Amino acid sequence: MSSFTENRHIDFIEPARLAVFRALVEAFLDEMGEALRHGAFSQNIKERRDYSCALFDSSGDLVCGAAHIPVHLGSMDTACRAAIASIKMRRGDAVLLNDPYSGGTHLPDLTAIFPAFLSGSDMPDFYLGVRAHHSDVGGIAPGSLPLSSRLDEEGIVIPPALILDRGEIVESLVNRLAESSRQPRERAGDLRAQLASGAVGLKRMDELARNRGVENILSESTALVNHSAKVLESFLSTMTPSSGKGVCRMDEIPGEPGATIDCRVQLTGDPVSHLDIDFTHSSTQHPGCLNAVPAVVRSAVIYTLRLFLPADTPTTSGLLRPVTIRLGERTVLNPSTGAAVAGGNVETSQAIVEALLIALGDAGLDIPASSQGTMNNVLIGTVDFSGGRAFSFYETIGGGAGATGSANGASGIQTHMTNTRNTPIEALEREFPLRIGSYAIRTGSGGEGKHRGGDGIVREYEILAPARLTILSHHRTFGPPGAFGGGPGLPGRNTLIRNGVETILPARAMIDLVPGDILRIETPGGGAYSARDPQRAALRPYI
Repeated sequence: MSSFTENRHIDFIEPARLAVFRALVEAFLDEMGEALRHGAFSQNIKERRDYSCALFDSSGDLVCGAAHIPVHLGSMDTACRAAIASIKMRRGDAVLLNDPYSGGTHLPDLTAIFPAFLSGSDMPDFYLGVRAHHSDVGGIAPGSLPLSSRLDEEGIVIPPALILDRGEIVESLVNRLAESSRQPRERAGDLRAQLASGAVGLKRMDELARNRGVENILSESTALVNHSAKVLESFLSTMTPSSGKGVCRMDEIPGEPGATIDCRVQLTGDPVSHLDIDFTHSSTQHPGCLNAVPAVVRSAVIYTLRLFLPADTPTTSGLLRPVTIRLGERTVLNPSTGAAVAGGNVETSQAIVEALLIALGDAGLDIPASSQGTMNNVLIGTVDFSGGRAFSFYETIGGGAGATGSANGASGIQTHMTNTRNTPIEALEREFPLRIGSYAIRTGSGGEGKHRGGDGIVREYEILAPARLTILSHHRTFGPPGAFGGGPGLPGRNTLIRNGVETILPARAMIDLVPGDILRIETPGGGAYSARDPQRAALRPYI
């Protein structure tokens, strides 16, 4: 299919008009998110807001996204294109998928794609996407992010399939998803909330078309994608042609290797500025769950490049237009179909950002120090269903942000590829057999330098019922590196306290817990920033 944004002719659109269009779209995408949040059953969606909503053009290019989750937004266009390629959608249809090898990222992320027919054509003019991270979709451990070695160990796999058929919910698919989960009612409720969110978006798209005219919003969407491409092209044109290399080595655990993300960048300026990003020297396919599909890589690249652009730059598929991404076959960033990917979306995505930033710094850009480089995924849930109601608890924990040349890093926040909230203690203790014993800033964990790295977090969970724990984390062996001579942040630490005895857990772990156990997670601090080469001043990023 030819690209809508490359072939549609548009006249010049005034910046003010384009800004109004973007604001209107972002407003109803936010409204879609609120509809999802208020209709959802799970704490993961209601409280942590682990979801994203976006608008795509007729070929699946990302036109606009709400300020939701970076790892979702930059990869959802792949899901949209997979849905378009698999099913000819009609009015009233919607497609659901989570298969990482057919447009998804990892299995708990369920994506619903809704076609918007505005012009009277039998082909959609736009598509709306709603992605939500569900608390459990089956697999060998509660939360569906296990220490897996195959995709089928992680839960139910859904290639693109109709979830709405001419306005009617496909109950067989809802039931199949629900029955795969440890909380069937919660899964069905969250999925129906996604469908309600899509209905809100379609209603607002109809209103937008009536108020502004279909041809106008078609042209404005194309102009928005083109604008973001031009902003990046303009930024690249200010750089001297150069090359750089960055490496992030992910933690080993007993019996399982880590992974190395090797990123090499090459900026050329003739005849036009172009950035070549080469990941082909990264590790071979991981035997565990650290593999990331290409959609996740694209998402991390879009996010990282966006850091260097003015704050009002729209995040669209246009940001990849002046960029080539190279991936090796059967590597940790391009695994063969069926390989485990549970940790790729949450942990390897962070390592990609870290390696790419270091490579861009090596190429001459003024980069920040590394942030905590992990999402600190904690999953606790029921293994034996015979004792009462099953539960699956999942959250990510903030940490230290890397310092910049002008400021210390922020403490205790989600960084880079995630943008979720924490689970409020009141909601957590009401919903799950868990009690929070401590929740505090990990004072002094940020790196030392002219500008200090942000501090991490300490969070302690007391276990009140038998459960299985999964931890997916990084930077437990060594801390996030500083920039330009700044010191690294302190590594994180995972500790199990049982009968007063402390046991240090590895970066990735899956163990059974008993009542009275205490789990302490200490998240990494950010790296520090010390001395900057004065020649880099003209290339200072907008961060």
